[in-house]
Amino acid sequence: MFSNSSGRDVSGRTDLQESQERIESAHLMEIAQRMACESQALTEAVISWQLVTRPYLDGSRGIARWSGLSDKTVRETAGPEGGLSPFKFLWTRTRGHASATVEEREEMQLRFHSNTRTHYRSTSPKNLQTPGPLGGALALGEGEKKILEGNAVVSARIGERAQEVLVKGMKTLATLTELTTLTEPGQVLTMLDPGLDVWAEVEDGNAVKTAVIPLGRRAWSLAVLCGLEDVVLSVSDIEELTGLSKRGVQALLARMVKADPVLVRKVRKGRSFEYAINWASRFRKSGDHWDDCFDWDLIRKARAAKDRVVQETSARRGTGPGYIAYLHSKANPNRAEYLASNPLPEGADEAWRALVEAGDELALYEHLRAQEAEAGPVPSTPEGCMVVTTTEVKEVTSLNTLEAQPAREVDPAVLAAMRARMCASTYA
Repeated sequence: MFSNSSGRDVSGRTDLQESQERIESAHLMEIAQRMACESQALTEAVISWQLVTRPYLDGSRGIARWSGLSDKTVRETAGPEGGLSPFKFLWTRTRGHASATVEEREEMQLRFHSNTRTHYRSTSPKNLQTPGPLGGALALGEGEKKILEGNAVVSARIGERAQEVLVKGMKTLATLTELTTLTEPGQVLTMLDPGLDVWAEVEDGNAVKTAVIPLGRRAWSLAVLCGLEDVVLSVSDIEELTGLSKRGVQALLARMVKADPVLVRKVRKGRSFEYAINWASRFRKSGDHWDDCFDWDLIRKARAAKDRVVQETSARRGTGPGYIAYLHSKANPNRAEYLASNPLPEGADEAWRALVEAGDELALYEHLRAQEAEAGPVPSTPEGCMVVTTTEVKEVTSLNTLEAQPAREVDPAVLAAMRARMCASTYA
């Protein structure tokens, strides 16, 4: 009754696959540029990146899993149904709704809200805006500086060398049109998947052990802006690209050095130091991190396992026995109030009373299912549920022999008066 008849996992889950569709690289460039403008919109940028590179993603848990986020974070980030997210990266087609079935609860569909009108599938025609400051920023054929032309926020804040790095990164992003490991651009796009464990934000005490020390979301955003190319930047350059403070940049560099001492190398320039970040030599297919990221993608797999548990629990509670078991179990936060208002009858089965006292949801559920199995299936016709006595047979026979009485016509005024009395007593 509560299974998904379409055969697709209700969470939007798909196996790690290579997209067969051409990816709009213009949207990837737009995400990177807008991320440079709005450093606070990092979460929206991550989700948008995944929606552009994997347009088949849907469902709050599916989007969360492949973005390396939690289901709660995705729901808090998405805007209202038919509206935009706070930083206008995402347009929400549907958020799902309260339902007994998992597929309806998780029926979330998000799209990247583009200002370029390049691809109809990534935005809603009802919410299209006129091209903003990024209009014209994607015309690489008109010169590299055209990438940043007209973007007053970026041009005023980002220095000359940081702009050169950003231009070079945008040129690389412009070539990322397929999610495949057969070509070098496809390999770059594969490695820039923010759901990989190398880009994860691991909380303290997280039991998941990764093959490499995660670099975090800010490192991912910097890698995107650099196009996963080797760069030499100063602390102030990284500040301008990422929007971090000086202390934040120093913490980011320290984390990157701890994760991979070869990734970041100090370079003296006069009396100051700059930092050579070897994105390409470490993260391209010939680099040391390629196999680690794909052989030990543990964070995403661990989150998928947790999602399956949640889905199984939701599906079980969507059944009659499962819901009754939940109400009587300690998993119900309002268990005390429920039992106080619905006490067990004095003649209740002792086995059931003991299970309710223990409050184990699974044990209660199994007990109810065992009772269902013992009772057998519900008969398809009511005859199997009836025990008819001889007296009842005689009464039914006598009733059948009575002549059918003609239907009596009732005065409409009398019916209206009856309805009025019923309404008055109901709302009294």
